[in-house]
Amino acid sequence: MEMFCTHFTIIYTRFTNESNIATYFRFKINVMKNIIKLVALLLVIGCSEKETTVAAQETSMDHSSLIDTVIAYEHPYDLSIDIENAGPKGYNLLIRMDLFGGSFFASPYAGDKLKGRFSVVLDENDHVRLGKDFIETPRSQEVFDPQPFVDGNVNWITVNTVYNYPVEVSSHTDFKVNGMIRFTIEPKCTFEEIPFSISSESGKVTVQRYPKLDKRTCSAIPVLEVSLYESPKIDHEVAVNHPYDIDFRIAKTDEGELNWLIFTDLFGGSFYVSPHSTADFKGKFRVEVAPNDDLEVGADFIEIPCSKEVFDPHPFIRGPVNWVSENTTYEYPLILHTDQDFEIGGKVLFVIEPKCTLEEIPVIFKYKNGVLRVEKWAC
Repeated sequence: MEMFCTHFTIIYTRFTNESNIATYFRFKINVMKNIIKLVALLLVIGCSEKETTVAAQETSMDHSSLIDTVIAYEHPYDLSIDIENAGPKGYNLLIRMDLFGGSFFASPYAGDKLKGRFSVVLDENDHVRLGKDFIETPRSQEVFDPQPFVDGNVNWITVNTVYNYPVEVSSHTDFKVNGMIRFTIEPKCTFEEIPFSISSESGKVTVQRYPKLDKRTCSAIPVLEVSLYESPKIDHEVAVNHPYDIDFRIAKTDEGELNWLIFTDLFGGSFYVSPHSTADFKGKFRVEVAPNDDLEVGADFIEIPCSKEVFDPHPFIRGPVNWVSENTTYEYPLILHTDQDFEIGGKVLFVIEPKCTLEEIPVIFKYKNGVLRVEKWAC
């Protein structure tokens, strides 16, 4: 640049001493054009030599103003999976992630050091193999996140994204190979594991997704292949018009203890949530007695037969639950705190499915001359 300016000064001095003013102005214009070209060239050189820098976030993703905490914790994402033919022996495994409430996760490009980044694996097998050259659309960008659990560069996925994994089939026989999709969803901060399988039957390759797993479903909890809501045993006419019968009585043990017996008979494939369910279901079976100082219902009830915990994939549940789908008897211990006569109200509550109505059956406990009885109470 300095050499060019010196050359320009010589030219300028030369032509100011000449009498041909028109020629002088023509050269001056040409010089100005050359200056503009040189400046443009320097800018191009500067841009081409400039190193790529990692964008820095002013705040961590966890503190983003775009996060709707209710949605991000109750329904942070949807995941769908499909497979398409890509030529001889070749297929593409397509995984679509739709994010809600400002949720996000780490891209597989985020690096091996970041635990919980998106990954797809298949069980060891001789039939099918996942290629490493996956495609992420749109491609995530690396940023610096100051959050303590990151404190470095990371590729966050914050928008709906599709992953395309090449799949190579090397078997001519029928097969079924299991796989797993893993990632940590933020800001909920839960590690998601979604099982799937790739199958071949009569030369047709398909993919099947299964309900996501958690620590409890990974143990001994069976996963229902068909939700009770979709059971072929449901007679919807009966399940709506006469889903159940319920009856009560008081029984006295040999030791003189009192039990409140509740008998539920189910019809048309109806069912409800057992009081043994550990999840916080508002409509699970429970009993109540009006506040009083004379009669108490004990907590150590018995359910016969005892329900089993299962994983129900239906959107209403999508988790572990103890369904009661057969005729069942409950024994609730009753503790008397008086020998005086009384009448005390109570009720049994539960949501009956698939009718989906909250049932409230009022009862009245009558204690007279040392005898306790229970009756349905017609309000």
